[in-house]
Amino acid sequence: EKCLAEAKLQLEKYIEVLKGEGIVVQRPKPFPTEGEIKTPLWSIDRMGGFTCPRDLFFVAGKQVVEAPMSWKSRYFENLAWRDLLQSYFTTDPRMRWSVAPKPKLVRESYETGVESGKPLNNEIFFDAADARRFGKDVLFQAHYGTANEMGRDWVRRELKAGGVRVHDIEFDEFHFSHLDARLTPVDEGLALFSGMDHPNAAAKALFKENEWQLLDAGVRTDCRSSSDNCAPGIHMNMLTIAPRVCIVEANEKKLQKLLSDEGCDVIPIDFSACYPWGGGLNCFTLDIYRQGPAAKCYFPSLDRAAEKQRAKEEAEAEARKQQVLQGFVPRVAKSRRLK
Repeated sequence: EKCLAEAKLQLEKYIEVLKGEGIVVQRPKPFPTEGEIKTPLWSIDRMGGFTCPRDLFFVAGKQVVEAPMSWKSRYFENLAWRDLLQSYFTTDPRMRWSVAPKPKLVRESYETGVESGKPLNNEIFFDAADARRFGKDVLFQAHYGTANEMGRDWVRRELKAGGVRVHDIEFDEFHFSHLDARLTPVDEGLALFSGMDHPNAAAKALFKENEWQLLDAGVRTDCRSSSDNCAPGIHMNMLTIAPRVCIVEANEKKLQKLLSDEGCDVIPIDFSACYPWGGGLNCFTLDIYRQGPAAKCYFPSLDRAAEKQRAKEEAEAEARKQQVLQGFVPRVAKSRRLK
């Protein structure tokens, strides 16, 4: 009760800070969550809350992707945000609203037969926070608890129509966590990773090849409640409201110093009492309208690789066409006899 009361005060203060920075803040439309919820395939005694829209929705330019969610308690969480999404769709004729198919969430959906296990690759699984967008490129984790390869493929196909590319990112070790508590971009050319989630050699090579500075931000130092099950990198779940302008948990002094040393403006606020309710400063928000080039490439090597792949695919398509046409003589209709 005490932690909940503190969390409510911290959330209201966070909203004041955002508004003070000129940001328009919109809130969900909650509904009762205490009663049983069910589908034809399962039921649970109650659902979760509505704290973390970034877990549910992924924004890529004018497109919003609505994730299917991997836990039963979050199956209907999207409904609290439905009126807001509907208003964006109604007022902006350019908005595209894509909703992924929801998984069955039955025993056969998981490795261990329960949802605390990793999802099997037999239906589409992902949370929106399994992805991080860098302009026209999205890094996606498919093997860390709430997503699978089929989910990644669905996102890849869906975003490809808008010119956005989806790439795998892997880490040296496994534990359950969303990507936004593992990897955080701060500005063009600067990103942080959690000390317990080192990107693997291929991921580090990608950042190095494209002249990014990739810094180890260590692990969290603040924990206010025994019910706080957030990841070791939850301190990096900060909100970057402009290039090198970051809202950060006030008790994470080491992270604040790291950011300041890199020339960032740090806005410290108390927020860790909110962690037991699902996440950090980034999780509790979703930027719908944001300045900046949505389709910019921050990884030139990926542009070069895409050009090579496109040329290869065109050459293969032309070769297949010629193979089909080999020996083929188009039929020509006989001229009708004139009377």
